[in-house]
Amino acid sequence: MRRDKAPNETLTVLCGEKLKLLQEHNTYRFSIDPILLANFAHLKRRERMLDIGTGCGIIPIYMALRYPENTLMGIEIQKELFDLAVRNLRLNKAANVHFLQGDVRSDIKTLPALFDVIVSNPPYVKQKTGKASPQPSRYLARYESRLDLESLCAISGSLLYAKGRLYVIYPAKRLGEFISIARAHGLEPHRLRLIHPRKDEPANLFLIQCVKGGGIELRVEKPLYIYEDGDYTEEIKAYYA
Repeated sequence: MRRDKAPNETLTVLCGEKLKLLQEHNTYRFSIDPILLANFAHLKRRERMLDIGTGCGIIPIYMALRYPENTLMGIEIQKELFDLAVRNLRLNKAANVHFLQGDVRSDIKTLPALFDVIVSNPPYVKQKTGKASPQPSRYLARYESRLDLESLCAISGSLLYAKGRLYVIYPAKRLGEFISIARAHGLEPHRLRLIHPRKDEPANLFLIQCVKGGGIELRVEKPLYIYEDGDYTEEIKAYYA
């Protein structure tokens, strides 16, 4: 396995050098969003988790540090990102993590059994809105060309056990739309946390936990602030430590 990075790659080191992630310059590169989602999601002992749209594998590999005994799986439609995820898996020696390459919409039958937990940092932007990225990998990751919100919720509803949980990070302006579509597929919102860039700025993202077949009971948690005095807040610093 090639451990050194190629000229078109970068190596990101996190969590006191416990986590190393290769990324390519010309493919989609993760931001803070998957880190926020990985810390919002919670696994019980022996629960199986699927990350839909895993990219370079950051969420399962990051969560393997906290959950070494859980089975963590990721599926990625882009071959280039899937190859990176496999290399990152070997680089970090996360024995309980597995990756599949494919389209979760059409390859759903290739996934082994059902899952207790699904996480997803899905494309945020609707088709024909916003400024489209000319880079194909980034376009697929950001625009709902291959995975829209309706499909994500429908697939999650079919892949989760009863009372299984879906964790998603999504734009705040689409909260109402998300709740409506999730409920239509039997996914009841149970936890909600709004994400603000700073204390004096409105929320731009939200973290949400939905329960398949859960009762109507939504807990709104304290806001999550990203920056304070020109630096990450203490909570965010802890995520990277």
